[in-house]
Amino acid sequence: MKMGKGSPLTELQRQQVRDAMKNAQDLFEISRNKNVSRVIDYLLEDKTFLEHYLTAMAATVTKQRQQISRRVLILSIFPYERSALKLYGEEFMAILSAVVERERLEQRRVFVAENHMQISIHSEVWNLYEWHSGALRLKSIDFTKITCPSLRYEMKFYWQCQYESIGKVSVPLYCCQYMAINTLTEVNPQIKYFSDITETDAKALLMTLERKRKDDGSLFSQYYIAKAINSIKRIIDYLMGEMRANELETPRPHLNPFAAISFHNLREYNTPTNVIPEDVVAEIDCHSKELSPLNKLLYDIFSNTGLRLKEVYFLEADCIEPSHYENICQLKFKPHKVLAARKRHGAGDYHRIMIPKNLADRIKAYIDETASKRSKTGYPYIFLSQTPGYETAVMDSMPFIRSVRHIIEKYDIRGDDGELWHFTSRQFRKTIAVSLIENGATTAELAYWLGHMCSDTAAKYYSEVRKMKLAEFNTRFFREKFDLLLSAEQLEEFPEEERKLLYVDFRLEQRRVEFGFCLVKAADGHCTNRNSLYNCVNCRNLCTGKKCLPYWMELLEQQRFIVNNLIENYRRNNIDGYESFMEYKQEFRLLQGYENIVNAINGGVSRE
Repeated sequence: MKMGKGSPLTELQRQQVRDAMKNAQDLFEISRNKNVSRVIDYLLEDKTFLEHYLTAMAATVTKQRQQISRRVLILSIFPYERSALKLYGEEFMAILSAVVERERLEQRRVFVAENHMQISIHSEVWNLYEWHSGALRLKSIDFTKITCPSLRYEMKFYWQCQYESIGKVSVPLYCCQYMAINTLTEVNPQIKYFSDITETDAKALLMTLERKRKDDGSLFSQYYIAKAINSIKRIIDYLMGEMRANELETPRPHLNPFAAISFHNLREYNTPTNVIPEDVVAEIDCHSKELSPLNKLLYDIFSNTGLRLKEVYFLEADCIEPSHYENICQLKFKPHKVLAARKRHGAGDYHRIMIPKNLADRIKAYIDETASKRSKTGYPYIFLSQTPGYETAVMDSMPFIRSVRHIIEKYDIRGDDGELWHFTSRQFRKTIAVSLIENGATTAELAYWLGHMCSDTAAKYYSEVRKMKLAEFNTRFFREKFDLLLSAEQLEEFPEEERKLLYVDFRLEQRRVEFGFCLVKAADGHCTNRNSLYNCVNCRNLCTGKKCLPYWMELLEQQRFIVNNLIENYRRNNIDGYESFMEYKQEFRLLQGYENIVNAINGGVSRE
């Protein structure tokens, strides 16, 4: 709706506006028939009355447990009005902004304190608030997502007990649970209560989750599946136990069908954070100047420190300190993940690491640049987001991450697997750890830099890096010595001592086969497939290289001739469906084997 001027309000329309304001009602009817700007002109005739009206309307927003903002308050007065805020006039917006700020303080006081009033068995949606980054954040538990009403009813009691026990709820855990519960009822529609679930249902759920795919087409991780199964197990334990609410009148389970399902070493099922390859880092660095000044600063902080995301975004205005070294400063930060452990050990809230002075100077410049934001809010954090009409808070991390990903897509930056590199801020931490280890840092030094309270995690990094570098060294060593393509996966089957023997065998050519070497272990006995070249071509134990390339090229051309002749004969005799013929499948598979080897040798990469 445009804010152009129209004729003034009639006396009848003025009376309608006054009546609506007295009853704290919206002005939709009058604004629909009259230009909004004319209505606002009338409202400004009595600024005291206007302020009382806006305060009452803001209170209705709070009563609905909706976070206040200038836009939200305007829409509560003029529903469906979408004009830009600046078109409402400075005088009106000043009064409105003052009311919004007062109501925001009130919401901070009541929203978290009144969370317990939302925990009702009769409510389908629980709107809960918590503090996050200096602002309120809504956490909604929507029980309508559980398709079976009786299971939904039991779930409410479980989460009510959880809230009474720990004072909060976990939305990600709830999402995991309702997905598992809906999957259960899809597998067995006869399940109406948790007591109906049998061991067969439990096993069927496990197998279904292992096959089930997410919206993006990928499979659920084993860690996520374990989380889902264990969370359902805890619900049934609650329904069987003494914590069960007396008013819950549903069948009580006598056994937990998930008790027999257990998961071990779940940490190993977590997808490890990837180290950013040197060539990927080099390409991103080369184009990082295209980032905005703020995102470039964030990028340089992450890449120079390896700090966790929260540690960077919660840096405070006094985070830069001098050091005893030339061109080096200290960066002071709170390692939030281990803050409780630090307090137990008396280590204090803050940790310090060294950063280059030029980076420290840029951080100082940004601190000075954003001083006015902090003075208005009282927050000590330097990375604040101040969206017009909304509460100031610590900025969101996704704009930075998306900007780096945009560079990766724009310049087609790919990893060793040929796929576009999937960037996350956590990768800097692992990359810094690798760099420190490669430059001779001890476990204790690594633990200090990364802010670990013990050296166990640092030792784990050491183990990962040693394994990675050992595989890289060995493959490079064999490639340089024998000009062979040898993958890290192939070498992993040989312990250190056996690799030495493998080297001797290669030198003595005791493992020589057609156009390469064979990696079958002596302990496994003689190869049972050594009766034809065909089996060596498609065998994962074949190790070949550039010296044999002319032979492979000749074999490839011969095989193409054979396959093309077969196809021509089939077509000449009007034979369809030949792709399923055994003779064609064998010859075509051999052709693919030759092509894979030639491509691997030409590309200088390990053969799959």
